[in-house]
Parts: sequence; C-alpha cells; structure tokens
Amino acid sequence: MRALAALWIVAAGIAALPAASHAGGGVSKIIYVNRCVGGCVITKGSNSSIDDTSGTPMGSDGQMYTLSEFAHDDQTWQALMECVREVYAPYDVTITDVDPGNVPHHEAIAAGLSQQIGWNAGGVAGVPSSCTPTDNVISFSFLNQLPPSEVDLMCLIVAQESGHSFGLPDHIYDCTDPMTYLNQCGRAFFRNKAMPCGEFEQGVPGCACGGSRVNNHVMLSEAFGHGTQPPPPTVAIAYPADGAQLAEEPIFEIDATDPRGVARIEILLNGWRWYSYDVPSPITPPFSWPESYPVQLTEPIPPGTVDVEVRAYNDLGLPGAFPEPSYSVATITGTRGAPCTSADECFPGQACEDGRCFWDQPTGELGDACEIDQDCIGPDTYDGRCEDVDGGRICTLDCFAGVNDACPEGFYCPGAEGAEGVCAPGSAEEPGGGCCSVGPESRGSLAGRLVLVLAVGLLVLRRRRMAA
Repeated sequence: MRALAALWIVAAGIAALPAASHAGGGVSKIIYVNRCVGGCVITKGSNSSIDDTSGTPMGSDGQMYTLSEFAHDDQTWQALMECVREVYAPYDVTITDVDPGNVPHHEAIAAGLSQQIGWNAGGVAGVPSSCTPTDNVISFSFLNQLPPSEVDLMCLIVAQESGHSFGLPDHIYDCTDPMTYLNQCGRAFFRNKAMPCGEFEQGVPGCACGGSRVNNHVMLSEAFGHGTQPPPPTVAIAYPADGAQLAEEPIFEIDATDPRGVARIEILLNGWRWYSYDVPSPITPPFSWPESYPVQLTEPIPPGTVDVEVRAYNDLGLPGAFPEPSYSVATITGTRGAPCTSADECFPGQACEDGRCFWDQPTGELGDACEIDQDCIGPDTYDGRCEDVDGGRICTLDCFAGVNDACPEGFYCPGAEGAEGVCAPGSAEEPGGGCCSVGPESRGSLAGRLVLVLAVGLLVLRRRRMAA
C-alpha cells in the first residue's frame, strides 16, 4: 500500500481557474471537510464551494462528476477530523464536517478516487499556486485510495491541499510539515520554522514567494489570525537529583516530550540563562522525536547554592509564534562547593544572597554605559554585548559596515564596507554623535530592531561569555 499512498505527490497544488474572492477581501475562516455522504456531484466551471463548481476536474465546462462517499468507518472519520482540527487549531479557523451552506467557505473533499474527476493523484488543490489566500474553493483529497490505518497520511493530504488555498504554494523538504512531499512522516503540523522549499530534494524547485525558505505558521497566522496555542512539552530533570553536589561543568539529563516535538531546551542557573539548545527537527523519514536530552555544560557554573530551572518549548511556544511564549518548567536545587558568603566568591558583576551567586536581569539598552556583557539587554535578553567604543564601554550590537549595517538610528557600524564591527554612536558622516539612546520615533524602534525571527531547526548552542 505504500506505493499507492505515495500517489498523492503527483499533482498536488495544480488547478486551473482563479477562485472567487470573499466579500471584504479577507478569507473565510470555515473549512468544511466533506466525506461526500451519498456521493459528491461537482460541476466543471468557475471555483465555488457554495455552488459545488470547480475548475480542477479534467474535461469541459458544464461536465458533471461524482466522487464516491468516504469508504471507511465512522471511527476512522472521527480520527481524521480530530487530526485536521489539531493541525489547524493554532489558527482562527473552524473545522467542520457539516455543510455551512450559502456562506463563503473552503471545502476540503476527503473522499473518492482521483480517476473520478480525471486525475491520477492522491490529492489536488483547488487553486493555482499563489502566495495570496483565496476563498470559496474546493480542494480534493482522494482518501478512498488509502487504507483506514493511514489516518496521519490522510490528515496530511487534507491539510496540504487545503493549505494551498491559504497562501501556501510551496512544497517543503521537511517531513514534519504537512506541505511536504516526503512520505512516512507520521503526524505533521504547520511549523514555526524557516523550512527549505523542495519536492524531492532541497531547493528544487525554489520557493514560489521568493527566497529559499518559508515559515508556514507565519503565513497561516497572517491569513487567519491566532487560534489556540498548544500546550508546552512535558519536562523533567532525570539527572542530577535534587540536592546533589554539582561539578564545575555539570552534566544534565533532561527528559522532554511533545506531540509536535521539542523545539528548544533552556537551562537557567540562579535566574540567568546559561544554556540554550534549538533541537534540529528531522527533515527526512523515517524519524522519531528524541525523548531525552543529555547536556554537558562547557562553562563553569557559579559557586554556592544553584537553583536549576529547565525550560522546554515546542515550536509554537517560542518567542514570536504567539503573543506570549509558552514553556514547561522542571527545577532542582544543587550546590557547587559551599554556599557563598560574599560577592567576592562569585563571578564578576554577581551578587551573593542566601548562599547564591547571581546576576540581576540586564537593564542596559543600546548605548548605555556598562562594565560587563551581563549588564546589557541583547536581542534574546541574555546575549548582551558590552564593548569599548569611542573610549568608553557601552552596550552595543554586532554589525557589518555599510548601508545595511543593522544599527538603529543614531548609531552606525565603523569600518570599511562589509567589515564586521559593533554599533557606535553617531553616523558614518559624523562619528561620535551624541545619541546614546533610541526613542520610538527612530528608524525602527530599538525593541523592533532587537527582535530576532526565531525559527526552529538549526542546532544552536549558546555559551555564556564570562566577564574577564
């Protein structure tokens, strides 16, 4: 059956006529998943889910086609509906198997055989590939060609063919997203991740909307708005035990699981993020998500009592995916040596309180005076940069000299075109200008300039730079 299951890749995303636009210019927030009870009669013509007309069937305008009813039992159908709802839950869209009637909606036919409308495929989208969401169209997922055990694949096909209508023209060379052509992928979700375009190999063809990667979560959030943020992963610290003596560079064993997969593991020590690991999701099948994450810290941890906090995120819990980040937490308290009694026993810039060495949360913004990196707010809060600039130490940012130097208004990147450096007050024409802060009226606010577009999938190990 695997060869038959793979047929869906042949022609997904191909259709003929443009869809009718939803009044007001938006896209309807209803997806009607149709099991074709008694058969679906579709007329070749302009795309309209209200009128049961579509430009997708082969043949002449006015020709009528009948797609057979969903061939499997109610239990399989309910499992399919549960999956489709789960996949679309992060977006403000309603998934229903009840015909909404004479209102604009997307109709996802989930029944029949491809030859019943003149195709040889597992699924066909209802619109031409477009980067703009279209409305009131019919997509086709020919699920009678699959056995009832293939619910995850059925769900993937329905999500992909309907997704083409909502500004997702590209196929993704990543097994974890439903827009993939890869097989044996298990349950797939629209990802908050910069994923490579490609059908059977990365980058071939390239991305239809430009660039080499796309983030389907961002695209669907723009089309529909946010829905329900999924719960964070489960997380536990398997090693060391609470109350343990900790090595200078300790080893941790972290257990974390999530139906979407774990996207990031962070370790905070006495309130400061010491370690961050972006879990690389598997691109090609077959795969399974890890359930345990061994961590060897490669920088000394503070002496004294150490409160260990582990945070686990899925891709939709990361900053920027929803209005608020979402993560689960596991904690232990250990000790490295004896509890501290004064700041002299701690790292530079740290205080000692209740036997714990700690840095306060950073408050220094771009251009503010500082002594150590930990004084400065970085693009991701804990990765600030304190450097000697024009004779004094200030909070700054990495940059490349030139027109697109990444420095906000009132700052520039010294050096020859393309040279690496850090932002300095002033401009290339007037270096050393008196601006040491950035207001909301500047060229993109400081907060806006510092926000990172966080996409899961690359291995990132950030090590805390220790102050000299």
